Amino acid sequence: MFRGATLVNLDSKGRLSVPTRYRDQLIENASGQMVCTIDINSPCLLLYPLPEWENY
Repeated sequence: MFRGATLVNLDSKGRLSVPTRYRDQLIENASGQMVCTIDINSPCLLLYPLPEWENY
């Protein structure tokens, strides 16, 4: 699981760039696959590596 707050911007195509400190771990541990959802308690996105999401 990754924890932390990082401000990112969307590009002109609506894509976000995963910060480098998370990108390498995401590629290594989840083959670059993740699930993006919204937090119901605060105005932010939650990103989960796919294997962790599948454990829920």
